Amino acid sequence: MNPTQTPDRSARLNMRISPDALESIREAASAQQQDVTSFVLGAAMERARAVLVEERLLQLTPTEVAQIDAALDAEPRVVPELARLIRDVRGRRLNAAQTTTSAS
Repeated sequence: MNPTQTPDRSARLNMRISPDALESIREAASAQQQDVTSFVLGAAMERARAVLVEERLLQLTPTEVAQIDAALDAEPRVVPELARLIRDVRGRRLNAAQTTTSAS
């Protein structure tokens, strides 16, 4: 859109909600120093973008789904580097706990 153009705001969205829901939305909009329309549109657009990212960018191909299924069905295997890292972290936590306990 050209910066000198104003956005087309001819589309409308109407919805029926409970009085309690409307009051909550009004309070939240006020807390954010927004009008209700801006608040609701912002929240809806944020959610819409998240859904579209999931749908468009995170979809797996049938081959990828098969690879994940095969990996989940396979017997677990030890990754030596990961096992060593886990042992090191557990050892550091144990040492830190012992140091804290003996210092008390």
